[in-house]
Amino acid sequence: MTAAKQAAPQRPGARADRQRHARRTAYLGCAAALGYGVLKLVWSLGSTLGRNGQMPPPPASLIAAARWFDYWGTPILAGAAVVILLGLVYRWGNVKLVRPVLRALACAGSLMAVVGVAGLIVTIQDFAGDLSPTGWAGSTPPPSCSSTSASWC
Repeated sequence: MTAAKQAAPQRPGARADRQRHARRTAYLGCAAALGYGVLKLVWSLGSTLGRNGQMPPPPASLIAAARWFDYWGTPILAGAAVVILLGLVYRWGNVKLVRPVLRALACAGSLMAVVGVAGLIVTIQDFAGDLSPTGWAGSTPPPSCSSTSASWC
């Protein structure tokens, strides 16, 4: 008698459940990316939706390409995020050459969450009026900035 290893019994629809969960998660990510991208697109077209008063103009020190990216880059990147997310869960993204590229782009995009959390902390401190000269983690704003406008410097 041989003692062959047998795979643990699985529910009949376990793989389908994982795929369904992955697609729901991708749809949630697409909704978030599209929501933010559409809002930035509306702002790029001149609306003040969700803002009080006028939108601040981009800094004059930006070159033309940076000014263009300031207005249109986020909606384009949001569209790219949707393509990456859907490519990871649908058959057209499971091509031998495309899959590693999609995974690398998804990993690079997820690293931006660190930047987002740092920005959220600064925004909360700004709304709470807690941007003292020592700031978060002991950093000090540049000499040209006052403590009340440190988040805009």
